[in-house]
Amino acid sequence: MKNKILSSLYVIILFIIASLIAYEALGNSQGYSHSINKMTNKLQLESNIKNEGKKILEKITFSWYDGYSESMDELKALKEKSEKYNKNAFRFTKAFMGLVLLALLIYFIGKHMALLSGLIALSIVALVTGWFAPILEITAYQDLPMLGNTIFQYESKSIVSALMKMFEKQQYVIAGIILLFTIITPIIKTILLIVITLQNKLHLSQKKIHFLSVIGKWSMLDVFVVAIVVTYFSMKATGKTDANLQIGIYYFSIYVILSMLCTYIVSFKKK
Repeated sequence: MKNKILSSLYVIILFIIASLIAYEALGNSQGYSHSINKMTNKLQLESNIKNEGKKILEKITFSWYDGYSESMDELKALKEKSEKYNKNAFRFTKAFMGLVLLALLIYFIGKHMALLSGLIALSIVALVTGWFAPILEITAYQDLPMLGNTIFQYESKSIVSALMKMFEKQQYVIAGIILLFTIITPIIKTILLIVITLQNKLHLSQKKIHFLSVIGKWSMLDVFVVAIVVTYFSMKATGKTDANLQIGIYYFSIYVILSMLCTYIVSFKKK
């Protein structure tokens, strides 16, 4: 009884810590996107001609009119804010990876099924974060006075937003494949892992283990499908734009690795 309470407490604490770290990473990544979008909108509204006019007016009035400097200060503040958000998003993502490694170490030391529940809890947090966090950003840069190399155009995509975009464009086949292998299959796999882990009667779980093993053989399709999404949207990048991976791809990859590992452990333990 005491061991069950301690095991449950371990899983709950691990889940809470992981959720808080992932929440901060997601929040900072969304803050980064929001700041960049705000900055790019401001740059597009204030054309180069308008900015040059403000600059000239500020010079001839001996800075009595400070519209140009004020605009540059606002853009500089947004740039610094976005960089801070981006650094924090990756910092929390690294913290999450560290937590996963710690949980793996604890499991391989203890090798107890209750400790496996902690890994499954981490995979759930990684999966949900991987759905909603941006996996790819497409950016166009422009060298601006006082600001240096600055993002001028920006687009960000998560698995969920990419899926919605494809449905909007009526690309139902591709959207259906992404929905199946990045949303539906992971949910089924996770539910089976939880049920089998909690189920003590071996003969009742053999069919579920077999079904889980069958799904497990297709695990790498999760990554393959996400790679299709990344490639699909990165094709928008040209010589003047860059396509960069974001934290969502790391969280989803962590989920895939943990789910494959948990499937193997469950199948081996229940044999």
